[in-house]
Amino acid sequence: MVELCDYTAVIRTNRADELLDRVVASLRRQSIPPSDIIFVDSSGDEQTHATLQTMGRVVRYAGEFNYAKAINLGIGAVRTPFALMISSHTVPMADDLIERGWHEAQRVSARIIYWSPPPPDTSVAQRFDIIDAKSYTGRNGLSNSFGMIETGEALRYPFREDVFASEDQEWAKRYLGRHPAAKIVGVITTDIAYENRGAAAKGVLLEKYIQQELAHLLFTARRSKIPAMLLSRMARSALALSRGRMERARGHAAIVSRYLRHRAGLTKS
Repeated sequence: MVELCDYTAVIRTNRADELLDRVVASLRRQSIPPSDIIFVDSSGDEQTHATLQTMGRVVRYAGEFNYAKAINLGIGAVRTPFALMISSHTVPMADDLIERGWHEAQRVSARIIYWSPPPPDTSVAQRFDIIDAKSYTGRNGLSNSFGMIETGEALRYPFREDVFASEDQEWAKRYLGRHPAAKIVGVITTDIAYENRGAAAKGVLLEKYIQQELAHLLFTARRSKIPAMLLSRMARSALALSRGRMERARGHAAIVSRYLRHRAGLTKS
């Protein structure tokens, strides 16, 4: 028996603009559209809030932004069995995008699905990745940019607000730990687009990369692989330095040094 895909779209946003209109319109055109749309509004702007209220339900986000907190806040308002987490710059480009992922999840008895564009160097328009506890790498378990999860599971086991990056991967790691036989479906497809127009400065992008890689080491990487990963980072830093790529060298070195400082701090405490 095929299960009904009854889900709420939970969209994190701090603006109401043409891009958000496209995201919402594309969701409503889906062959399996959301039963409800919730906006987690971090704008702090009354006009934006009022505009969002014309498009769906809205919950306010106050304070310094934290991805996990925003996800938990939105899912707390969901009334359907499933929640689709979405960033406001992630646009479905095909009307059957949700349906394709849902059907594959039904085929393999998975309860978690995410959609992500393929790497730029691939020629495959779509593939399905089936992830389990053995094949999980710390990077392939979930995407909060466009990912569907069971509402009840997320309410019982919220996203950790102390995980400063890769909070979606950390949640997937715990999920697979709780359910050793479970599967997660990754729909890797060109039919989804990331259109983040707020391009950050180069230094900001480097810091974001460092934080993501540090979080991977601290929260999602397999412990047995960490020593080799640290040695690889040090070698890559030395190689970049020898080639005069100072920023790249500093980035690799920063990841190693911050990880070691963090672990030393844990040991002392």
